[in-house]
Amino acid sequence: MNKERRSFLRNTSLVTGLLLLQNPLRALTSTSENATYLPGDNRELLIWHTNDLHGQLAGHRPAGDQGVFLDAGDFTSGTDNVNACMEIIKAMNKAGYHAATIGNRELANGQAALAALIPHMQFALVNCNYRFTDPSLARQVVRHKIVYAGSLKVGITGVGPQLPDVPGVTFLPPVAAADEVAAKLKKEHGCHVVICLSHLGFKQPGETADNADMATRSTHIDFVIGGHQQKMITTTSVLRNMAGNEVYLSQAGWNGMMTGKMKMFFNEDRQGCGIQPGSLMS
Repeated sequence: MNKERRSFLRNTSLVTGLLLLQNPLRALTSTSENATYLPGDNRELLIWHTNDLHGQLAGHRPAGDQGVFLDAGDFTSGTDNVNACMEIIKAMNKAGYHAATIGNRELANGQAALAALIPHMQFALVNCNYRFTDPSLARQVVRHKIVYAGSLKVGITGVGPQLPDVPGVTFLPPVAAADEVAAKLKKEHGCHVVICLSHLGFKQPGETADNADMATRSTHIDFVIGGHQQKMITTTSVLRNMAGNEVYLSQAGWNGMMTGKMKMFFNEDRQGCGIQPGSLMS
């Protein structure tokens, strides 16, 4: 090896080492997580959320505001008009969404139609209780998404309802599926908060799981953002999970009429110590 080649390799290694030292958090996580990094601190987490937009994003978080922006499914109208679907996706990209889950309307035209839309989304599409026969869709839908808001690590997963009219989609029990992912996010990934985007409905009959069940029958989920049934909830419900810990449940109207807002507070050890819920009407 000549002198110039040795010098080039030595300098490259030095630069790489300096970059790793300058940003050790990203260096350690980039190989194992598909993570997004946002400004913030370790004492407050701001979460904006919507559900059942049905193609109408009339209002969203104020421009320039920080925080995580999420949707609990049915953001499209379910139409087979591809241009209409693209319009809401473009609006969500512009608004700065970080993740959304799959509602029944996203799959109303089959697996292949949804798979064709995902490359245009600048946000993650998360679901952990569906299994798809379409290989492209199975590859593009993720079981969880991780967002760093300052030093707070937020894990996000999502679930959808049973879809008997959509061929090739296997439905798994949503509470068990979501809690399994939530446990992994807490124990293996070290998330301080786990959010479930739950498109199960406000109230379901019999033993059919709904959004409240997601909160009360799970163990590792901290915040359930609900959707699927048109229900105006003016405040955040505080429930208890299987371990006796507080779980928060919110839902933000439908058809883009409002955007939910949740501020979570943490102590110096980054343990939750309070909330400030709210909403913005369009």
